Amino acid sequence: MQESKKFAFDVCITFFASVVTLPLGFVIIILLGRYLGAGDLGLYRMTLTIYGVAMLVAAIGIPEAMVKYVAEFKEDRNKLNQIASSGVITSLFLGIGLIAVFYFSSDVFAEIFNMPRLSGLIKILSPVFPFALMNVVLLGLLNGLREMKKHAAAIIVQSVLMVIVTVSLIYYGFGVAGAVIGVVLSSVGSCLFLILVTKNHFEITFGEYIPTTKKMLKFGVQVFGAMGMNMINYQADIILIGYFLTATDVGYYAVAVGLSRFFWIIPQSIHSITYPATSEYWAKNNHSALNKVINKSMKYTTCILLLFGLGIGFFAKEIITTIFGNEFICAVLPLQILIIGTVIFGIYKSIGGVLASIERVDLSLKITGLGALVNIILNISLIQVFGILGAAIATITSFSFVSILLLYFICKLIQVKIDTRWYAKIFALTSILIFLAFMVSSSANPYLVYLILLCLYGLLIIKFMLTKEDKEYFRTLLSSFFSSKSN
Repeated sequence: MQESKKFAFDVCITFFASVVTLPLGFVIIILLGRYLGAGDLGLYRMTLTIYGVAMLVAAIGIPEAMVKYVAEFKEDRNKLNQIASSGVITSLFLGIGLIAVFYFSSDVFAEIFNMPRLSGLIKILSPVFPFALMNVVLLGLLNGLREMKKHAAAIIVQSVLMVIVTVSLIYYGFGVAGAVIGVVLSSVGSCLFLILVTKNHFEITFGEYIPTTKKMLKFGVQVFGAMGMNMINYQADIILIGYFLTATDVGYYAVAVGLSRFFWIIPQSIHSITYPATSEYWAKNNHSALNKVINKSMKYTTCILLLFGLGIGFFAKEIITTIFGNEFICAVLPLQILIIGTVIFGIYKSIGGVLASIERVDLSLKITGLGALVNIILNISLIQVFGILGAAIATITSFSFVSILLLYFICKLIQVKIDTRWYAKIFALTSILIFLAFMVSSSANPYLVYLILLCLYGLLIIKFMLTKEDKEYFRTLLSSFFSSKSN
């Protein structure tokens, strides 16, 4: 398959998986919020936040190292076996060790956040780690090999299992504990599925285990540092709301965060392909292809995110109250504020693996570390004054700060020529649209006008912001996707 078509096909498959799995995950949020209340939703969100931090620490960047080195050495079967074996064996040992650590520290977390029920939920979750770590490592293997059909299938399997188990247990009265059990059992099922679909791609070997593991950890630790700082940027608001406010406030804010990041499926799908692709291009000194991938990814992400962001922003009140009920009305304004940051950071997110691809993780670590510091300081200052609204303001400020710095250095290091006039035009067009929407917001029924404005905005983007080559590329994406489904 031609490389451009392969890239388009992979993006489509990854995007399809995200479109299927993200709504499935959101079903659980809706169930907990609507039928169990903001308090239980807040407990669930805090449990997942702690779990996410623990997974990041336990993985030590091994999944990202797996993607990079598998992409670089996929033609060398012996080297591939060594890399895959190192990742699988190391993650298995780390996961087993983390079970005890997580189980016996559960009371500590409950005391820190003053949520007594949190302890029991963390104990229920503790057996998940060996399976969850194996999952991310084997997904990294498939990502590096660009086996995106199998990668997508594994993600969908886990999401479907989680929804089935969670809905069943909530129906039979297990409440928020049922949702946590769903996380554990879906990870087990997904792990078994991944073992099945990857068994022919590598063979377990202990040859060169120590030097290979040292190499992967050396790279992985750098990535881990940068991802740790990103995790702080993603989760500092939730953690500090839990510390300063209540589980109910966490529940309200979790709804705003979930909806604002809902359309991150687009840059995440693109990132899943740009990371191994840029690693391969950099290793082969193919700077022309590298520049093209970066430019196209950013432009397409900008067009799509702005359209989706405006749509959610205009209809935020109706979306939240329809799905979760009037109890969650206070999540509307934080959602509208958060969208700004998620759009800006989403543009960078589509090419977020570039610094790792060119082995400048150290720079990513420094910038995200600085952003994390800004995030924490702003959250501590603003949450105590403005509540969850302050958390939203702090988050978009840090997201914007980190995105601009990272994009600047990527352009400087790779000599990417960004079309600043193009970005000035599309953001000017967006500002005009927001102004027009604000002018009609006080009318009796502004929603029809919002729809007309969004349709007009989409047509203007297609007409004036996309070149003939861009339109042809989108046609390639669609034809690749539908031809794959017919096959």
